[in-house]
This record gives sequence, structure tokens and C-alpha cells, in this order.
Amino acid sequence: MTEQHEVRYPVTIALKVVMHSKEEVGKNVADLLDILAKTEIPLRGKVTENKSSAGKYTSYTVPVYVENKEKMHALYEALKAHPDVKFAI
Repeated sequence: MTEQHEVRYPVTIALKVVMHSKEEVGKNVADLLDILAKTEIPLRGKVTENKSSAGKYTSYTVPVYVENKEKMHALYEALKAHPDVKFAI
């Protein structure tokens, strides 16, 4: 049996996003910050990144402050719509 945990809002989370790596330094981070601005979700710290061993993907840890479930849903929808986002958790 799996246990369900409900998120209590507002909440600060470490969003994990995996994207296709880009040659242009900072492009993916700029895109992530643009998504945060458009969804009105504030960044709560520094974005960190880690490239895969083959260099095909880069994972980002993005600390964000989310006010409610609707904003969280909007954030995931915006990430899902980005062509270079492989997945986000």
C-alpha cells in the first residue's frame, strides 16, 4: 500500500528539471527563469546544475516558492510545454 502525502501550501520546494543540454551557456537557466516569471513563481535561492555523463542532458535544481496548487499546476504545464524539458519533479 502506498502512502499519499498532500502538499501544504504555501511551500518552498526544490524543483528538479531535466533538459536537453545546450551548447549556449546559460540558455536553459534563462528559459527556466522565464517560465518562473511568466507563472509568477519566485525563485528562492540559486539554480544548480549537473550534466549527465554523456552530456546529452542537464539536470537543474530550482528552489521555488509556490503559493497554491493552481500555481504549481501552471508551473508544471509551462515546463511540459517547453520543447527541451525532458521531465520535471
